[in-house]
Order: sequence, then C-alpha cells, then structure tokens
Amino acid sequence: MADKKIEIDETKDKEFSKRTNQLIALTALILAICATFASLYAGANASKGILAQSQASDGWAYYQAKSIKEELYKMQLESLQTDPPSNVDPMKLSVLEQKYKQTIDRYNGEQMEIRKEANQKEADRDHFLELNKGFAGALTYLQIAILLTSLAGLMKQIGFWYAGMLIGAFGIYNFVVTMTMV
Repeated sequence: MADKKIEIDETKDKEFSKRTNQLIALTALILAICATFASLYAGANASKGILAQSQASDGWAYYQAKSIKEELYKMQLESLQTDPPSNVDPMKLSVLEQKYKQTIDRYNGEQMEIRKEANQKEADRDHFLELNKGFAGALTYLQIAILLTSLAGLMKQIGFWYAGMLIGAFGIYNFVVTMTMV
C-alpha cells in the first residue's frame, strides 16, 4: 500500500513537473513574441525619428538659403534707396524698389512657412524618439523576463519563472502604455 502511495506521489510530481515545464515554455514563447513586436516598433520609430531629423535639417538649410536671399534683396534695396543711380528714370526706380520689397516680403513669408514645417519635423522627431525609448525599455524588460523564464526551465526553479512573469508583465505594460502614445 505504501509503495502505491509513493508511486502515485512520484507520478504527480512528474506530471506537475511536465505541466510546469510546458507552462514555462509557453510563457517564454509569449514573452518572445511580445519582445519581437517591441523590437520592431522600437526600430521603426528610431528610423522615423532619424528621418524626421534629416527633414528638419533640410528645412533649416532651406530656411537659411531663403534668409540669405532676403538679405541680399534688402541690401540691394537699401543701396538703391541711399544711393540711387542718376541715369535711371525715377519711375523705373520706383518700380524696381517695389519689386524688391515684394520679393523681400515673399521670402519673409516663405521663411515663416519653412520655419513652421521645420519645427513640426523636430516635434515629430522628438515624438518618435520618445516612442523608441518606451519600446526599447519594454524590450529590455521582456528580454530579462525571457532569460529568467528560460533559467526556470533549465534549473527547474519555479521562483525564476515567477520573477520572469513579473518582469515580463512590467515589460508588456510598458509596451501597451507606449502603444497608446502612437
């Protein structure tokens, strides 16, 4: 009778151990899937951030070019007003001054639009890099959780599994919170 009880206990231990190992493997699989998505989103947002930074830099370079052109027209207008050529018809001079003023105004308007777009690209960059930071943080926690869960399966220590699930839950939480910012 005692032998049967020992056999039943050993069978229960083997069954529990087998079930536990399956749950540990399933946990590791779920964590790995979540880590894959976190990695993809982190990489995508890093790329978008770099692209937005490049576009902002291009915008500021374009802004500078317009600013230089505007300054050249201002200098020409000032020169025309302070030292007008004596051999030119005053009416033509007036038309030329008006043309310079219109060009200066146009460049000024274009600069305002370019500045607005460049500032928006910088805001986009900041947003994408913030998302990248959130996804990378989630990925870090998920990788630690995978490590602990794997260690639980190898060493047959349930405590590592619990620690892995706790840290993994925190990683999944960070992932979900960051997804709400997208």
